[in-house]
Amino acid sequence: MRLHHLFEKSIDPKQAKKMQRIYAKMQENPAVIDELWKTVSTMTAAEGGELKNRILVAVDPKNTGSEQDQTYAEGFIEGLVNAIDKTEGTTEERIAFAKGLGKVSHIDTEALLQPLSGWGDWLTGTDFSKRLFETLFLDPAFLQANKGPGEFALAILSPDISLTGAKGDIQVKGKPIEVKSGKTSSGGRLTPTDGTLGQLYKNKEFWDAIAGEDEAKAGQLAGVNKVNANNYAQFLDQYNLGPEQSTQILKAIFKHPDAAPMAQSIGRSGTNVTAADLIKLSVKNYGASQGDDHFLILQKDIRASLYFDVDNLDPVLNRLSFSLPLIDSDARSQGKAQIGILKKSR
Repeated sequence: MRLHHLFEKSIDPKQAKKMQRIYAKMQENPAVIDELWKTVSTMTAAEGGELKNRILVAVDPKNTGSEQDQTYAEGFIEGLVNAIDKTEGTTEERIAFAKGLGKVSHIDTEALLQPLSGWGDWLTGTDFSKRLFETLFLDPAFLQANKGPGEFALAILSPDISLTGAKGDIQVKGKPIEVKSGKTSSGGRLTPTDGTLGQLYKNKEFWDAIAGEDEAKAGQLAGVNKVNANNYAQFLDQYNLGPEQSTQILKAIFKHPDAAPMAQSIGRSGTNVTAADLIKLSVKNYGASQGDDHFLILQKDIRASLYFDVDNLDPVLNRLSFSLPLIDSDARSQGKAQIGILKKSR
């Protein structure tokens, strides 16, 4: 059966019937089949080793000019060679891609930096490079050195995109961009820099100041352990908290100075506040704390991407999936938005 499978993979479909007849005849002599299998296996192994060596030479940093992303972390060069080798394609396709590294772009960067795009809009290279992107996207070899899914894939497929150890996860034509990516709309969690999030659960001092002389109300507020972006307005209404108190609450949670004006503006709306308002505030607080202004979300299950600026989420809100605990007994999630891409628009 091994030889039968080899024939199925290696021959032109037009020759299938002819090969089936040959195979039927050869089955009458198993010894011949075994000998032929040994010979073919040896040849395949030798050719595979030679192919890897040729790819390794082609992706050597000395031969890729300004493209140096394969050197970003230990194991990236070896990982790239293995990814090219295991991606479906012909020897010619693999070698052509490797030799084009640093010279050919397989990403349309203008299409990538649109509010909403399908992967096919910006993944515009060869059929082989498109398959390679899929291979690289979640490859464990590149999920290190603070790099998430897809970042290396984008960078290695375009000389206009690079990994960066400074501001942003990648740079697209010099513009630093934070990347959040994954398999599904659960997306990435936004964890701001230490000191830029406040914890209000059981924060008696804070709630005493909010409730004034109403000690019973202060005690009730301190015990509240589940408020999120979707029910924040109801929370304000339930405890008769007005715009002034709302502003204090939002400033106490989202503490970066650059987020204060937005917290003030949203707080003034009182119970008219929306979940979208609060996700904007959370993203602004996170971006300011990290020094990031631009975000790119990549989502594998629907092969889509979202690109936005921290000061303007409006173009993507109808496709932005998010959850945001505001007051929570779990300090690990409180104030940290989780973002992704909705499969359908609201």
